[in-house]
Amino acid sequence: MDTSKSATNEGGFLVDCDASPAGRFRATAGSAWIKVGQRVQRHGTQEMWDSVAVEGKEEEDGTLVVRVIVFNPDWDEPLQIASIRSRPRDLDSLSALGCNLNHVHI
Repeated sequence: MDTSKSATNEGGFLVDCDASPAGRFRATAGSAWIKVGQRVQRHGTQEMWDSVAVEGKEEEDGTLVVRVIVFNPDWDEPLQIASIRSRPRDLDSLSALGCNLNHVHI
């Protein structure tokens, strides 16, 4: 699967969302915060619960960071399950993406 796209100078992130049947959204952005909720059964009733979020932001040094965060109604705090970093302005960087899959309570 080829997931590469042409880079533009419009922003550090590309957001591509398909929310069938409501529609599709695609944009470049300087930052992003996307949440996906799902129906859960709690206390005898159904509700929508934001279960995962993806955050994209640029750090002060120009590093681009995407974090994957999981939320659970039974937990006291969210859990970051992935952090993916790129340094597009660092010509000496030896890797395109750095991936950290350590779980971090946030």
